[in-house]
Amino acid sequence: MHTSNARYNVNFQHDSDETADRCGAVQQRVDTIACTALFKRYERELFRRCKYRLGNSEDAEDAVQETLYRAFRAIEQFEGKSSLRTWLYAIADNQCGTIAGRRMRYQLSEHMSALIEIHELNHRYREEFEDCAQVSKVLNELPTTAKKVLEMRFYTELSLEEIAHNLGIGLSAAKMRLYRAQDAFKRLYNESSLTT
Repeated sequence: MHTSNARYNVNFQHDSDETADRCGAVQQRVDTIACTALFKRYERELFRRCKYRLGNSEDAEDAVQETLYRAFRAIEQFEGKSSLRTWLYAIADNQCGTIAGRRMRYQLSEHMSALIEIHELNHRYREEFEDCAQVSKVLNELPTTAKKVLEMRFYTELSLEEIAHNLGIGLSAAKMRLYRAQDAFKRLYNESSLTT
């Protein structure tokens, strides 16, 4: 007899917990709906404020969404010392500051990337220019025949047959002159690189 009462008490307790859970869930749902409806009243005002502070609609929408989300999560901490509007404005202003800071960091990193790229291009062009100047200097130091063969081959892009024809020599002689001219150029270029 005593055991069966205990069993009934446990079942009654279990039913009571389920009812409490259900009531809690319903209350939470009602609170969510009420809170959402209340915040909806301020959504347009918040959007205007955020757009004024951020300068564009897209960022303002993000700020408003984040503001309402944060306000909903922290509604229990709202003590009523200020109006709900003032509290929401404070959260919105904070979100605008966060978004503006993020945007500024992004823009700064973009500017830094562009500056680095410009510096690298400038350095590369300077090196290429210096290299071209060095090539011209070495070419001018070569004997006239060697310089002429190299210019025909690499500046006017003549074939070996055309070089032979222009110089009035055979093909094998043209190959030999080109080979010797290249060799002389490399030697002089390397020597001048060591001295600069």
